[in-house]
Amino acid sequence: MAREYDAEERIAYLEEYKNSGLNAAQFAREKQIPASTLRNWISLDQSMSFGEINLSQTTSITKTATIVPKKPTVFVSDNIKIELREGYNKDFLRRIVEVLVNDN
Repeated sequence: MAREYDAEERIAYLEEYKNSGLNAAQFAREKQIPASTLRNWISLDQSMSFGEINLSQTTSITKTATIVPKKPTVFVSDNIKIELREGYNKDFLRRIVEVLVNDN
């Protein structure tokens, strides 16, 4: 059975990888992470690094948000589409929004 990595572990490994100077295969081997897993994390991280967000058209997301939409909610710009479905991971969404907001 494949090991599950939580969001904090993935973020920590990605930061360590970016600062390591190693290629993905070398880093994965050194950290005993499947290379395909690391490549997926890198791909997701890169896809979140591009695009723009119009903050005037978004709603506020706070740590106390508890509403989970029953129907998909979609936020769309030219380069970004975020679809929220029932049971979405609020912490992961918060991290995505933080990256988008702070990537100026």
